Amino acid sequence: MILSLVAILIGFIFYSQQTVATATAISQGRQRGFGAAFAIMSGALTGDALWLAAALGVVALASQIEPLRVIFSIVGSFFFLRLAWGALIDARQGATPRQDASGNLAGYQAGARITLRNPYALGFWVGVATATILSMTAQPLLLEYSAFFVGVVLGATLWSGLIAWLAAQHPDWLTAGFFRAINGAGGVLAALFGIAMLWTIVMQTAAAP
Repeated sequence: MILSLVAILIGFIFYSQQTVATATAISQGRQRGFGAAFAIMSGALTGDALWLAAALGVVALASQIEPLRVIFSIVGSFFFLRLAWGALIDARQGATPRQDASGNLAGYQAGARITLRNPYALGFWVGVATATILSMTAQPLLLEYSAFFVGVVLGATLWSGLIAWLAAQHPDWLTAGFFRAINGAGGVLAALFGIAMLWTIVMQTAAAP
């Protein structure tokens, strides 16, 4: 299903930009191995999954109200473009994740606190889920919402596993060049998603009676 594939890409791209969780996981992976790094990322993903689930509930209600469908879709498109801009700037500058929190953070609960304290995620997922799902199906059902949720979680898990494995097994690969490539590719894809979905909602609105 195309929606699932797009959701996987969105989850991977979004999580590659979660610099606090990534930096903390890298620090733990270098010191304590894969399990410690993946615990941080798993906790962070749990927090984001809760925000995503809440956002999908809002989207399900908003999908029944045309003005909200349009507004949330446009907001979601601009969230994509904002994500793209940040990623491309980081790619240009060769930025690497900087840990803003205490270096003593460790474990699943520490990872969960990183994302649960970030209510910005709710607005992001409301906009992005609306723009993505409603650009692909006019009347989404539980299947579409479930596919989006599972896809995002799977994509985020792929990034989490990758960064935990690299931190534990090949920390020397986590160079500015590695993150420049990740940010560059993610930025381009996020920009394409944002433009495509903005164009879709404009065309759908123009074609509406």
